[in-house]
Amino acid sequence: MKKIFLTTIALGAFAATSAFAAGPADLSGFSIGANAELSTGSASATDGTSDTGKTTALGLQARYDWALTPNFAIGLGGSYSSGNHLAGTYANGTAASINNRYSIDVIPTFALANNFQVYGKLSSIYGSAASNDGSSTNDVQGVGYGIGVRQMLDKKMYWQAGYDLNQFKDVTFATGTTSSLKENVFSLGIGYKF
Repeated sequence: MKKIFLTTIALGAFAATSAFAAGPADLSGFSIGANAELSTGSASATDGTSDTGKTTALGLQARYDWALTPNFAIGLGGSYSSGNHLAGTYANGTAASINNRYSIDVIPTFALANNFQVYGKLSSIYGSAASNDGSSTNDVQGVGYGIGVRQMLDKKMYWQAGYDLNQFKDVTFATGTTSSLKENVFSLGIGYKF
């Protein structure tokens, strides 16, 4: 029994040494990234619209993280997603979309291993919504919530995957129609940490 106990302690000590040989995760610093995004938007409006649409887009991001402990950091960042994010079609056939979405993000990050992190995201989001008559746009603002994972490929390069739910405040167009827009965004990207 004593040999089994000592062998278990020795194997445990070896495993712990191997797992932490690289030291704690380096969470502090500035990073930039590019993501392929697939978004599913939805629109419901007072003109009877209730529809969805799908869009692929390029997303760009930048953030700075401050490590508060060896395994926890808070990040502040910004993101931009190009193009028109389709949310469906209004009752009259005009496309319902959010154009050039950008956000300011607060990102808590937990290191699960030296090179693997899980993060949450709270965002203040902005964009332009195409009106239901197709002749103008209105600025929209909302709140986004997200989760994701990031894995360091080496000391500088990483890949990441995430999911965001973006809910915009209702917008009333000059036509009198009020629209409610939201989107679910799945992303996969690569980045560089300075």
